[in-house]
Parts: sequence; C-alpha cells; structure tokens
Amino acid sequence: MNDKTPNMQLLTRLLLRLGSVGLLMLALAFVLTLFAARQDIADEIQGSQRTGQLLEAISALQDDQSLEQHVQRIDALNRSDTLRHFHVSLLDRDGRRLTASAQPVQTSELPWLNRFVVSNGESPVYAVSVRRPDGERVTVRLEPDPQPESSEAIGSALLQLALFAALATALVVALAFSLRRSLLPLSDILAGIARIEAGDYGARIATCATRELNQIAQALNHLAAALTEQIAKQRELLHRLQDVQENERRKLAHELHDEFGQRLTAMQVDASYLLKQTANEPSLNACAQAMHDNSSSILSQLRSLLVQLRPYGLQGDEEQGIALEEALRELVRQRQWRGEAALDCHLHTALDGENLPLRLAVAVYRIAQEALTNVMRHSGATRVLIALELDRERGQLNLIVTDDGKGLPEHPSVGLGLAGIRERVLAHQGELSLRNAEPSGLELKACFPLC
Repeated sequence: MNDKTPNMQLLTRLLLRLGSVGLLMLALAFVLTLFAARQDIADEIQGSQRTGQLLEAISALQDDQSLEQHVQRIDALNRSDTLRHFHVSLLDRDGRRLTASAQPVQTSELPWLNRFVVSNGESPVYAVSVRRPDGERVTVRLEPDPQPESSEAIGSALLQLALFAALATALVVALAFSLRRSLLPLSDILAGIARIEAGDYGARIATCATRELNQIAQALNHLAAALTEQIAKQRELLHRLQDVQENERRKLAHELHDEFGQRLTAMQVDASYLLKQTANEPSLNACAQAMHDNSSSILSQLRSLLVQLRPYGLQGDEEQGIALEEALRELVRQRQWRGEAALDCHLHTALDGENLPLRLAVAVYRIAQEALTNVMRHSGATRVLIALELDRERGQLNLIVTDDGKGLPEHPSVGLGLAGIRERVLAHQGELSLRNAEPSGLELKACFPLC
C-alpha cells in the first residue's frame, strides 16, 4: 500500500497490509504444496515402476538364470530406495536369507517424532514360494518398511510448520513495519507539542496520510493558531493598559506640577519675603524659616515624585536610546539623593546609540524601577547593579538587575511588583528569568527582541 494515501484510517491501513502479506504467504504456501505434491507423485510413479521390475524379477526366478543373478537383481532393487513401503528378501529352502538384510535408515533428526509416527505393533510379513526349473524351491518374502512413509509424513509436517512460521513472521514484520511507517508522523506531532509548550506558536505540523494522526496534527495547528491570536490580543491589551497607565501618570504629574508646584513655589517666595521682614523679630522669623524649609522639602519630594511619574526624556520627543540612559541615571541619583546610602546602586549601559521604541524604553525603565523598589523593600541588599546591554548577535536587548541580598526564598510568591514586571515583558514578547546569584543575592534578567 502507498503510505501517501490521503486520510486513510490506521485500522484500515493495518488490515490492508496484513491482508496483502497474508495473501502473498498463502499463495507461496500453495505453490510450495504443489511442488511437494508433484515430487510425491513422481516418487509414487517411480515406486510403481520398481514394483513392476520386482514382479518381473520374481517371475524370472522360474527361468534358467542362476540363483546368484536373481539375488543380485533383488539386492539392486532394494538398494535403489524406490521400493516404497516394503523390503524384498529371498530365502532358500532351509530358510536362510540369500539377499542382504534391510539396513535401518535414520529418516529424521527427531527420532522421538519418528517413533511417535511409526506404530510399535508387528507388521505382517507376506511370503511366496517359487519353484525353480531345477526343482529347488525358494521363498520371496515382502517385509513392510514404514520408514519412507514416516519420513514423507514428517517432512510434510515440517514443511507446513515452516510455512506457518514464515507466515507468522511475515505478519509480525509487516505489522511492525506498517505501525512504524504509520506512526512516523508522531515524531513531528511530539516536536510540535514541544514547540507549543516552549511558546513557539508560529510553527505548524505538516499533514500526514493517517487520518487519526492527521486529525491530531490539525487540532494542534488550530490550537497554536488560536493561542497565537489570543496572545496577540493579550499583548495588545497589555500595551493599551500600559499606555493608559502612562497617560494617567503624565496627567497626574502635569496636575501636580501645575497646581502643587506653583503653589509651593509661591509659598516659598512668601516665606522668603517674611524672612526678610521679620529679621528683627526672632519668633516670627523662626516661623517664617520653618515655612520656608517645609515648602522647600515638600517641593523637593514633589520633584522626585514627578520624576517617577514622568521620567525625563521618555515623553516621546527625544532619541529613546539616550533618553532611556538618562532616565535610568536619574533613577539611580534619586535613590541615592533620598538618603538611602545603605544601598550602593550602580548603572552600566551599552546601547551603542541604538534608538529604542518609546513603548520598549518606557517598559525597560518601569521594570528597572520596580526591580530596584523590590530590592530595597525585600532583599536586605547593600549593593545593586543595573546593566542594560545590546546583544546584536541575538538581536535582543538585555536588562539585568543583580543584588547581593537574600536571594529567592524556598517557596517564592508572586507579588504585584513581579506580576507587573512579567506583564511588561510579555507585552513586548520578551523572556524573564529569576535565579540566585553567586555567592548570594538575586539576578533578574529580562530579554527583549529587537524587531
């Protein structure tokens, strides 16, 4: 059968193969049986000819030839192995054997089988007395010899056994070959499942000839297509949510800057005026100084908050590679400026002047910001390194945040900060990995494709 027959069921394929092999073996058995029967018929015909020659030899005992010649003639017939089923002996009038005795012949390599086939009972012996021309009487005795028939029966049984064994072997081989050929597409299906499990939903499994396996392959292709569509929708939704979030942050930063910033600046100007006017009044001057210091502190905190809400350079009108580097440096400076001297924060960037899309630049900044916040809150680290590198060989951007803190707990839980990081990485088709650093601490690595 042709393995490329479209949409053939596995059961039908197996039955057709087994049926074809079975018919072939039956035809072969039929041919071999015919050849064996032909040989048996030839042996029977030759045996009949030898029997006729034996009758001629017995009849010739009454002619004038010497008895020795007749003995040689009968021995020659016995030695020819064509007198089937019996052995001829010639005895004189005193019962002495004149011809050679029958020689036992090992007809089978399985003597126990030969003993089973041949009956253990005594076979009757037929004797005919013949008078010679000189008046002497001789006896012709026919002794049954079942060995040729036994050998023929055993040979026929062994032939049938060999044919059945060959048929069974051929069926097993055909079944194994057919199953192997029919199930060969399973390797492609398993490889497709592995790709889907690894997140590669773009690859498709080729169609195959077996209907059941083809249905499985098509179902997996539909599943991959549906997952691709759903993931695309999910990424688009995440992009929209993050855009909405960034827009809300910009609006909030704008309102804080316009409302609170201006009012705080006015308060600071008023406090400065009061400081000058109350220079000769210590109590009022102290109150004015406190107002000036408080307004300055609130204004500084407001500026820090504005930087977090709206990072410098990531508003969409600058070169994004330079803007991202400046924003990360400002983030590190803000952490240090706030008096968090216990956390030694370092930044290493290697973007080689690459212009990054706005969405990707904002996502990288927010991930670094959230990672740094998690380090400060949970790790107990004293040192953290933020590395932003461009891997041109793999065509990806790598953000690595490494600290020397406690590392991953035995049973880590996913908080809101880490969940937000995963969402941003997923939205940009990236990969996120967390592992314990050496000798201690945690390494967060986010890889983004540049396409």
